[in-house]
Amino acid sequence: MAGVALLIVLITLPSCADMFAKFDNPARLGGVIQVTTTNGFTLRWVEKLAATNGGLNLVFIHGSPGGAGAWASQFQAPFPGANLFAYDRPGFGLSQPVWREPHLQGQVDGLMTLLAVATTNRVLLVGHSYGSPIAMLAALEHPDRVGGVLLIGGDVDPAQEKPWLVQYLFCWRATSWLLPRPLRQCSREMLSVRGDLTQMEKQIPDLAVPVVMVHGDRDPLVPVENVAWLEQRLKALGKTNLFAKIILPGVNHFIPWEHPAEVERGIRLLVTMSNTAANASDASPH
Repeated sequence: MAGVALLIVLITLPSCADMFAKFDNPARLGGVIQVTTTNGFTLRWVEKLAATNGGLNLVFIHGSPGGAGAWASQFQAPFPGANLFAYDRPGFGLSQPVWREPHLQGQVDGLMTLLAVATTNRVLLVGHSYGSPIAMLAALEHPDRVGGVLLIGGDVDPAQEKPWLVQYLFCWRATSWLLPRPLRQCSREMLSVRGDLTQMEKQIPDLAVPVVMVHGDRDPLVPVENVAWLEQRLKALGKTNLFAKIILPGVNHFIPWEHPAEVERGIRLLVTMSNTAANASDASPH
């Protein structure tokens, strides 16, 4: 069985290389490409700043594998008055470090390092796939910098994480060299994410900002059951006002580039919820 899995992956590697080249190309976003090395990270990102700043700052976090170029559709039709940021996560594109044992916390630390350099404003985070729990953990730990999160095809339920045999196969030292770096790093992330989500679950009672989930009900990679799991957790905590969902019938995992209008719908819903939460906070006695 392992030999068959290895053969399948080797056959599909050329097409994967084309996909990586597309997503690793930040020029697709039509913004200004920046690189910074600080706090132990080298981070490449793209920013497209609004001519008139309306106070909306969106930061896009790609999945695994991927790169900033995955958000081309979102950068082609920016929100009026919005500042847009998308970056290569550490381990992908030109961003470093490449961890042999990657974890969500390291990715959150990289994100916060980027925000410290790129903008002083409070931001809304838009995460796809593995980028979703990064966004979620950042919101739990840094509500002063994060005003809300949009999780697209996002994994939050530890029980739904079931790594494939081939991911174990390509994390072995003897075989990992066969993979392009993005796939190698992806396999490592998929083997560690269940434990990371188990730890993050303990922090969910701390949620203080809105969460919107956009998910296809035919997602073969991240089950749609993740949505109900988080909804039920927040309902039990009395935080239903901080949760909304958009379930897309017949839609798979690749929503950002196959259904960009649904991403826009999710962002607009998140903006409304974030503004409502901010107004309620301002009106409450201190």
